[in-house]
Amino acid sequence: MLVVPDLDAGNILAKEFEFIAHDEAAGIVLGARIPIILTSRAEAVRTRVASCALAALYLERHKLG
Repeated sequence: MLVVPDLDAGNILAKEFEFIAHDEAAGIVLGARIPIILTSRAEAVRTRVASCALAALYLERHKLG
C-alpha cells in the first residue's frame, strides 16, 4: 500500500515504479464512498482487469457495493 499526499503525486509515483520495474500494476483510489478505478488509455487490458478485480475485492470485503 502506498499513501501519497494527492492524486498527482500518486500517479507520478506509480508510473515511476512501473517504469523502473518494467512491469504493470493495478490500483484503486480510496476515500470516496466506493473505490475509484483510474487507468490510463495506454494501460494494458490485463492492468485494467486487475484494477477492476482489486476494486471488487475491496467492495466485497467492506460490503460497500
